Amino acid sequence: MAKRRLTTIDTRLNTTRLIEVVAADMDTTPDAVRDTVMTTFDAIARANASGYDVAITNFVTFISHLVKRANRRNPQTGETFTSPAHQVVRFRVSDHLADAVRRRDRKVTIRKAPKGTRTPAE
Repeated sequence: MAKRRLTTIDTRLNTTRLIEVVAADMDTTPDAVRDTVMTTFDAIARANASGYDVAITNFVTFISHLVKRANRRNPQTGETFTSPAHQVVRFRVSDHLADAVRRRDRKVTIRKAPKGTRTPAE
């Protein structure tokens, strides 16, 4: 497999820019990757809404968590109220990604290293 040239990211990524970067990295058009990126996000959202966690190795875990009903206080008025039980999404960054961010490694990859090596695959 030929080594891909990674697009330099020099600004905040929104969905449109993410699609453009992925398309450039894959040497294709944004239209060709838009459905794949959006379908991936949709699958993550559906899993979390169904109460399931989504773990992406070396990247992040989206944790679907049920918050129990609780008495809370409005800080502006001091009034207490009962919040209903509800589902929330929590986000846990992998040690691999946290370490790469800490080192400011701009060539980080979440790909698993081949067996027998200790460095990520390229």
